[in-house]
Amino acid sequence: MGDPHSYLRTLLARPGSVHLAVQQTSGDIVAVAHLMPDRQNAEAALLVQDDWQNSGLGGRLLRGLGAQAVNGGWKEVYGLILPGDERIPAILRHASVPVRRLSEEGVTTVWAETDRIATALRLR
Repeated sequence: MGDPHSYLRTLLARPGSVHLAVQQTSGDIVAVAHLMPDRQNAEAALLVQDDWQNSGLGGRLLRGLGAQAVNGGWKEVYGLILPGDERIPAILRHASVPVRRLSEEGVTTVWAETDRIATALRLR
């Protein structure tokens, strides 16, 4: 993945992307989430610092990304779950949005339709 400073500016400047972050009062960022446009869909990614996991931040950020995806007009949101990551599946089990899953070589891709996200979040 390399040094974040080498690619962060490019990531944040990508046209149409959406970024959310949780910042402590000290100024430290403890969680980030983003949506990256991919034609009519958006790729979602979520990262929560280890010390802050199991605090509800991931679920709140995922709901925020869902609202942004609905407002952005994307058809579907998708994300990758890497081998050994048990946190995202746990968050998705508590979400009221049905997701499709496809596993290949240990990596699971999950998709959710924004119409269903909108219904679950009561945005429409």
